Amino acid sequence: MGDLHVSAGAKSTDELRRLRTVPADWSLGFAVEGPGAWLWSTAAAVAALGDPPGFRHPPGEPGLEDFVEWCAKALRAPDPLVLRVAAYGMGESAPVLLRGLNAPETVRNRVEAVRAALGLATVPDGWADDLAVLLALVPADDARVRTAAERVAGGVLALLRERAPGVDPQPELARYLADGTLERHLGLA
Repeated sequence: MGDLHVSAGAKSTDELRRLRTVPADWSLGFAVEGPGAWLWSTAAAVAALGDPPGFRHPPGEPGLEDFVEWCAKALRAPDPLVLRVAAYGMGESAPVLLRGLNAPETVRNRVEAVRAALGLATVPDGWADDLAVLLALVPADDARVRTAAERVAGGVLALLRERAPGVDPQPELARYLADGTLERHLGLA
């Protein structure tokens, strides 16, 4: 059994092709290549999707603006619930920002996505421990969550400024990243 996911569904070939063009929302920004099998198919579906069909999704697009928004919410959180929800959002949005600084990786399921994110090589100091806290994978008190949020926010922005200033296609964000405006906005500088 293990982590094998089994679900039966019926979708048109067009819908399956469309789904292959959309990043998987659970993949933390990694490309997805999952196994598949036909329970029933037509010759046209097999010709269009292959045999076995598999489930492919492209990697997610980096969203610096979303990351900064989650950081602001976490760093200014008025209570523990807001802090933890925002920290989780940071944890989900940070790996895709760092993906371009690391070797490409493809995942098959959410567990592999989390392992891939924790195992990224080019990351801020304390990344694996801090990301595990942000994603609520380990017990942590509110002070530890705040510390992890501060370190990930500052570390990710510093790495991006140094190594990938064009990570987001919005030109004003590249300028704000380069001149330290994002850190000042978050109260980190």
